[in-house]
Amino acid sequence: MKLYGMPGACSMVPHTALEWAKADYELKLVDHATLKSPEYRAMNPQGAVPMIVDGGFILTQNVAVLNYLNLRYPTAQLFGTGDYQRQAKALQWLAFCNADVHKRFMPIFSPEDMVSDRAAQAELKDKAKDRIAKLLDHPNETLRQQDFLIGEKTIADVYLYVMLRWSSENDIIAERHDALRAFIQRMEQDQGVQAVLEQEGLDKVGQ
Repeated sequence: MKLYGMPGACSMVPHTALEWAKADYELKLVDHATLKSPEYRAMNPQGAVPMIVDGGFILTQNVAVLNYLNLRYPTAQLFGTGDYQRQAKALQWLAFCNADVHKRFMPIFSPEDMVSDRAAQAELKDKAKDRIAKLLDHPNETLRQQDFLIGEKTIADVYLYVMLRWSSENDIIAERHDALRAFIQRMEQDQGVQAVLEQEGLDKVGQ
């Protein structure tokens, strides 16, 4: 199996999943030029990561990839060890990170795709940062009560960790997010996360 990803991108989540599963895989780190290439677009028309190639099977979109890896490597228990309702809660948190938080970074990463005026771009970024900070209040409150989102570590925690890396790099995490800061440190103690950081050439962000 091959995993196509970019250092520090949301592809860190399936990358960690493969580490947790102790899977036999090949990591293919790509850059933006590769994503735009005809060869890559032939496999993934969206020109995005992550993408996995398992034999002749190609799959994109993070939630689909993670569900596939969960089915492919059931002993890794990516969605936890509980019953179907508890695992559904892990999926709910995964959807929160993927659908609610992740998309809010678009105005920060690519404001020029939305507005051309520089002043408007700056305002767009500020509003996006404020919105993300408010969204992060939800997991912060949960993590004040327990170490991980559903009480045990799941792949949803890894997605939140990646969102918090981006938030840390963009000065979004607020003083009130004390539980999130502690959570970052817990996640960076995970052996799978540490392996991913090393392979992708990334530093820890926990303090």
